[in-house]
Amino acid sequence: MDLPPGPRAPAIWQTIAWMARPGAFMRGVHARFGDPATIRTYWTEEPMVLFSSPDAVRAVFRLDPAIAPAGQSWEFLRPFAGPHSILLLDGEEHLRERRLMQGPFHGERMRSFAPMVADLARAELATWRGPVMALERMRELTLEIILRVVFGARDEEAARLRRSIEDTLATVRSLPWALAMAVVHKDLGPRSPWGRFRLAVERFDAMLFELLARRRAERGREDDSMLSVLLAQRDEDGKAPSDQQLRDELVALLVGGHDSSAASLAWGFELLARHPAVQARLREGDPAYLDAVAKEVLRIRPALTIAPRLLREPVQIAGRTLPAGVQVAACLWLACRRKDLWPQADRFWPERWLGQDPPPNPLSWIPFGGGVRRCAGAPFAEMEMREVLRVASGLTLRPARPDPERARRSMLVLVPHRGAEVLVESLVG
Repeated sequence: MDLPPGPRAPAIWQTIAWMARPGAFMRGVHARFGDPATIRTYWTEEPMVLFSSPDAVRAVFRLDPAIAPAGQSWEFLRPFAGPHSILLLDGEEHLRERRLMQGPFHGERMRSFAPMVADLARAELATWRGPVMALERMRELTLEIILRVVFGARDEEAARLRRSIEDTLATVRSLPWALAMAVVHKDLGPRSPWGRFRLAVERFDAMLFELLARRRAERGREDDSMLSVLLAQRDEDGKAPSDQQLRDELVALLVGGHDSSAASLAWGFELLARHPAVQARLREGDPAYLDAVAKEVLRIRPALTIAPRLLREPVQIAGRTLPAGVQVAACLWLACRRKDLWPQADRFWPERWLGQDPPPNPLSWIPFGGGVRRCAGAPFAEMEMREVLRVASGLTLRPARPDPERARRSMLVLVPHRGAEVLVESLVG
């Protein structure tokens, strides 16, 4: 194939770098080969061409799903995501599912969850003293938010769901096991990586279908959860969602709202601990500055790295013809950090969002993807980050070690490699 240049290292070494040192890998590829560049990993069977310039990103987002389906690029998620997942569908099916899922994220309804998010954040952060692994604690907090806001679960029901979710995700968060799953795509029995994951998913599904049965039997129950909204929805034909469809919608909300939100918040704490001046200004309570901090965290440390499409036919992107049978991807991580678009691109500088000049091309700030496949839960994720950071402004944070944490891959997201270890010195006020 006549593809853009890229590393010549064997796919196994590129896969290891893609997972263990993703930031350094992408930065090195861009520095050496420019934009676009081709990588080869076991993450996908096909070579992947990475684009990060605004014009190329726009072209990738506008590709016809009949020619370049995005769902096929996430096919490896099917055992967990399910056949009706918005992550795997394309075209009209994707849009129909997206319309159903946007109901719970309606502006007024979403804003009504902010006090609950703030209360849960306040209860969590009130326990922080001394050294804290922010990633672990943010996973606990974001899961608690999902259990309350999405599932409407309380007490023992929440505890059982929590244990099942943590058991299911534990395997794919482990770098050695995730690497083994990337290289070996087969279930080789209950002790193999895929086998262990399959069994955990089966246990999780059984519990989730029990929950759906209880919710359907409790139609009179007062509940403002997203699940209640999904249960009440009807498609264009007036048809109620099936249990399998609801299960897949809930898993999409879980995948999108748990590890990715926890990763973004962990990066927020890691960055704040190294920037006392940002902490001090955040305490002044200016909503515009709070929004700027959240946007800057998402820019310099986007949790997601790529928005891929699998080409069924040749296409032209940024003046280059690419053949069928390859993956093309908008590289979110590179787009958000391009030095030709962002002044002092490697600097954590929230003030860049408060200047008189508008920020660069909107397609250079794409932490949630873009086009019709932009994360449906992005408004909720941004609200959640603002609420947690607002509560966190009452903490005095210091870094646990002098050197900043680098990124490593955990399932689909990039997380601080030491777990965002911070020192909490005091609770202001």
